Amino acid sequence: MGSCIFCGGGNSKEHIVAEWLIRDCDLYKTKFRMGFSQENARGEMDSISQPQPLSGFYTIDVCGTCNNGWMSELEGKAKKILCPLLQITWPTNDKELFQSLFLNSGVIARWLLKTACTFGAKMSVEVMEQIRRDIYADVVPVGIIVDMAYDDEFGHYMAMSRQWNVWKDEKIISMQVGKQSFRLTWQVRHLVMRVHYFPGCEMTMTKPRFPVRIYPKFGISPDYVENGITKRSYHYKTLEQLEHETCYACHDFVLK
Repeated sequence: MGSCIFCGGGNSKEHIVAEWLIRDCDLYKTKFRMGFSQENARGEMDSISQPQPLSGFYTIDVCGTCNNGWMSELEGKAKKILCPLLQITWPTNDKELFQSLFLNSGVIARWLLKTACTFGAKMSVEVMEQIRRDIYADVVPVGIIVDMAYDDEFGHYMAMSRQWNVWKDEKIISMQVGKQSFRLTWQVRHLVMRVHYFPGCEMTMTKPRFPVRIYPKFGISPDYVENGITKRSYHYKTLEQLEHETCYACHDFVLK
């Protein structure tokens, strides 16, 4: 049995998806698609692990002090912030709700990072030790990007990946960057949440759609018009569309 991934202490049982979220969204019997994922040549997402119920999905890589202390406090804050966006029926005032997240962007970033750390430990896609230490110290590390979007397809999905679409020699290639990076993509009902760390790179999106940038610099792109219809920039038809339209411009040294 190893030590706590945050403070180095002992171990306790910790649900990777918070019990409040499982309870409030009635996910006890819901089977998530989860595991490793990467985009294939068709622009779709490959899921490697079989769906499984969240009620039995936990890690023993955290200690009781962290679990019942700062992690529990963080879950309480996240619940109050995110519940309006986790309804079965997507709210019509979604732009207003997203705008209200501005003052809590740091809380959301830290909460998603905490989840990435526990999920990554479970799935052998570990988040770097320094980032785990920063979260424990109530710090969001430089280089962390958090965004959210609406997925028209109702679903439940959770995956850690080191696979990226990057611009290289004026074309997009798919690549992995060892343990230097990670991305957690998490969908609950219609809400998609994503936290990623890819140092030395800048995330770009295929116009006209852009997810809501939660962290580090909060921003919501303007609506756009398509075939005479005004649409939200952060509305996507599928999760695959969001992932497929995300790419990264990076320096050559990152690709070596």
